[in-house]
Amino acid sequence: MKYNPMKILISKMTASANLAAYLLAAGLVLNLSAVVAKEAETTQVADAAVAKIVSLTNPSASYGVQIGDKLSRKVVLDVPMPYQIAKEAFPKKGKKANGIELVEVNVETDQQKTRTLYTVSLGYQAFTNTNTPAVMQLPAEQFTLTGGEKADNQTMAIDLPAWGFWFSPLVSGNAETAQKNIQPEFTPPLVAIGAHQTRLILFLSVLAASLLALLYINADGNWLPFMGGAFAQAHRQLKRLSKSSGAKTAKEEKQALVYIHQAFNKLYRANIFARDIERFVTMRPSFKKMKGDIEQFFNYSNQSLYSTEARDSAKVIQNLVQLSKQLRDCERGV
Repeated sequence: MKYNPMKILISKMTASANLAAYLLAAGLVLNLSAVVAKEAETTQVADAAVAKIVSLTNPSASYGVQIGDKLSRKVVLDVPMPYQIAKEAFPKKGKKANGIELVEVNVETDQQKTRTLYTVSLGYQAFTNTNTPAVMQLPAEQFTLTGGEKADNQTMAIDLPAWGFWFSPLVSGNAETAQKNIQPEFTPPLVAIGAHQTRLILFLSVLAASLLALLYINADGNWLPFMGGAFAQAHRQLKRLSKSSGAKTAKEEKQALVYIHQAFNKLYRANIFARDIERFVTMRPSFKKMKGDIEQFFNYSNQSLYSTEARDSAKVIQNLVQLSKQLRDCERGV
């Protein structure tokens, strides 16, 4: 095999060229990656500094809208710091344009670290006198931003595009067309109220009976039959005596005792004494539950007649008022 120095030299030069090509390609790849990363970072910074519409919600149907129908739009605006939207920059309620009136404006603000989110709800109503279906649109709106640097003397704003829809008149045609479509009147069916009347009469009857029962149980007057019994009369006399002016003495106390004794005698149809209590409650079973109180009353009455000790006559009379009321209830069968 012959030694060829030219061939060896060419091989060495080819290897050096390949290595240089590889190094050049690697440098180009690194430079391209740095450029792409820088452009991406620049794009992110630019996006962060641009105000934009995050979401937009238009009415669900764009057809069949009639006069007076309410159409609602909701838009969320992303405004970077230090920009903001002044209150005067939002649409004004009551604004009218091309048969559309802005009837509702509601703005909610969410302040975050690097931006502000504005949620704007707009309500429109259509008012027009067209007789045929027509294409209408909710107007475009512009939200002007303030608070940023204006070195270029330009104003930043967010544009809300218009939204089109079909408006349908209530009646298509003229008066003759409306007259042909008039529906005949009909008498509404009657509602059966017999059952309600029966319930009302029953309710009123129960109410009247309840009121009479309360009146019979609690009234001191003699307005109804069986209300003017002996103890009812004694109770009225005792109440007048307890409410009379002046100090209560032993004389008034004895008079109060006499009122109750007279009531017992009237029901017993004779003068009743302590020994006659058993026979009295046998004749009048409704007083049996008060037998102990009746015996106590007669014992106290006997002590009052023969005792010389001083007592609180006003308190005694008040106790006799309560006793007469209880005896009156027994008399009325309560």
